[in-house]
Amino acid sequence: MADTPRVVLIALDGFPLRSFRPAITPNLWRLGQAGGYCPEGGRSGLPSTTYPGFASLLTGLSSGATGVRTTARRPGAVPGWAGTDRTTTPTIVHLAGAAGLRAAVVTGDHELQKVLALDELERAWPPRAIVPAGTELDAHGYPTNAAVRGHALEAAADASLDLLFVQFNETDTVGHDSGPSAPATEACVRAADAIVGEIVQAIEPDWDRTVVIVTSDHDMARRLPLPSIDPTQGFDVAGLVDDWIADGCAAWVRLARGVDPHLAINRLSALEGVEGWRWREPATLLLLAAPGRVFASPSIPLAGIHGSAGTARTLAVVGGGHPAVSNIGRAIEERSPRLQDWAPTIACLLGIDLPLAEGLNMLEGCEATCSG
Repeated sequence: MADTPRVVLIALDGFPLRSFRPAITPNLWRLGQAGGYCPEGGRSGLPSTTYPGFASLLTGLSSGATGVRTTARRPGAVPGWAGTDRTTTPTIVHLAGAAGLRAAVVTGDHELQKVLALDELERAWPPRAIVPAGTELDAHGYPTNAAVRGHALEAAADASLDLLFVQFNETDTVGHDSGPSAPATEACVRAADAIVGEIVQAIEPDWDRTVVIVTSDHDMARRLPLPSIDPTQGFDVAGLVDDWIADGCAAWVRLARGVDPHLAINRLSALEGVEGWRWREPATLLLLAAPGRVFASPSIPLAGIHGSAGTARTLAVVGGGHPAVSNIGRAIEERSPRLQDWAPTIACLLGIDLPLAEGLNMLEGCEATCSG
């Protein structure tokens, strides 16, 4: 039906929130000025890394519920005690299809498709999470934003799609390699903003029924030239840790059998470079690094890092011509939205049941603006 709401969800991986301003992102700024945006940004969960963030964004659940608790992978830890590498929780995209709606995904991070089971969808690029030969890749082996652009624009121009999810990854790659404030990162952000502007133009014929949401999975901080943190090194922590896995500025730690968790928390949180912790299970802790610090791992970003509380901010912009846009705009201007709040809000728009969602429907009390 012509009046059925249409949702276009755009995610810019690793977007440095400091770059959201008219001089650098004019298209995003205009979209937010006409629709709405959260001045201080939205919020991701912890660790503030890619796969937990996107799992929450598309399911409406916390990382504890999705099982995707870290972007790092190592057999025995992930998949294993530190989380899963593929969630069994259906995303809003899967639920849209089950409800008879047409949905599509276009992702710059093809591995993200596997984590969220998006590779099983009929309309997904890259198909089956396999990057076609000849695709331009960035320094980390992901399709560049320029390579994703054409597929995103084609899907955006398809008015038969009720839900489109597009993820651009290159801002994350360049931010890691150059730092969040580097000229190269700013140039990448500008180019990503230009593509967002093209997507907006592509959906203008359908503008009156469209809700455009632009968000990100985490922020990015500058890495300081200080030693990386190893929670097994030091006399005070000897024998406390059975296993651990680093995820940038955060690390999951499994305590050794029989260790008093309170003692472990006291000693591990007192390590030089550790800023805080979260207690998830009796024998599992999430350690958080101080600003600019990272935990030791085989691959440590050169200049830009994320994972801790300081990078748990996200882009939160809404636009479009659908009546719900003004209501969502007011909601995110008044309260910083969590990533898990977007899926129940989209579900409301599309008339989809999302009974297990932990996030808040930002249109609650405004259901007249939703489908059905």
